[in-house]
Amino acid sequence: MIDMRRTQDFSTNACNKFFKKSVVEEPNFSATILVFDRADLCAILLSGSLDTHVVPRLREAAKAATAGKKCNYVVDLDGVTYISSTGLGFLMYLLKQQREFVFLSNPRPAVLKPFNLFDIKNLFRYYQTVADLGTQPGLTDEVISAIRGQKGSLRATGPHKRGLATLAEYLENEEEVQRMAPYIHGAGQQGRITLPAEEKYAGVLYLFLEKAFGQAGELLGEPIDEAAIELISKELMTNAAKHGYGHQKGGMVEVGYAVDTAKIEVSFADRGRGYSPGAPAEDGLPSAGLAMLRGIFDELTIAPGPEGRSEGLVLGGGTTVRMVKRVKPKAGP
Repeated sequence: MIDMRRTQDFSTNACNKFFKKSVVEEPNFSATILVFDRADLCAILLSGSLDTHVVPRLREAAKAATAGKKCNYVVDLDGVTYISSTGLGFLMYLLKQQREFVFLSNPRPAVLKPFNLFDIKNLFRYYQTVADLGTQPGLTDEVISAIRGQKGSLRATGPHKRGLATLAEYLENEEEVQRMAPYIHGAGQQGRITLPAEEKYAGVLYLFLEKAFGQAGELLGEPIDEAAIELISKELMTNAAKHGYGHQKGGMVEVGYAVDTAKIEVSFADRGRGYSPGAPAEDGLPSAGLAMLRGIFDELTIAPGPEGRSEGLVLGGGTTVRMVKRVKPKAGP
């Protein structure tokens, strides 16, 4: 499998004498960072899935490219197919580093959903096309032409792949395929499932929740779409792997759901260190993942992990997240 994780830095040369460029690439994600020193401007062109695990490298690359100085930012989101709560935290970080403005290209609806859940859309300024930036001070025709040219050469990631197809980004060999196969099969057959607490298993969790919400789809007045299921799956699994188990191997999560005529209820439990509501947010947003989930569900409660014997690593009291989506009554005749 080709390793797509790389960061390239390009020094100023005769061809691009008025800007510096660096590139960050990972599977299903690519970023080009342009710094125009004379305009105090940093343009960040993104493509693919802005998952939690790519944000630290992106943030460090942006910090290194600007040498920690405050500047104005233009962030192109046209090619972004998904943004995690940590990805939103990166944008909030840019707000703290701005000189005068942070401009975002208008996100597609699936990407805009997290902005609305946090009610932070109005913190940013937006543009439709690169040409619209021409009215801003310092954004000369030369700068805009350079941004447009680099955007055209940004590595395409192809159509966004949800559910089972997302697993392909992590499957390196036949042994790993065989290891994940029972979980994939179980996701489509059972009302409860136990999964390894690793971020790559968010794809299996997606399949499990897709079945759950599919059963409730005819009852829900506001069906939960693919983008929301992806967001739920990735936020839950990332929180368990990172905060519950500290990325230690052997941790497991237990997931179940129940559907009746009044609601769909989903439970997600780990046996990690336990929930700490006072822990500082590392991504610039308060309790980011949980706050995002609260925006999707009607009820969200947090309790200690389940009692009794458990499968896998046990680090503490664990955490159970209970999420409820109520059935909306159908309109009368």
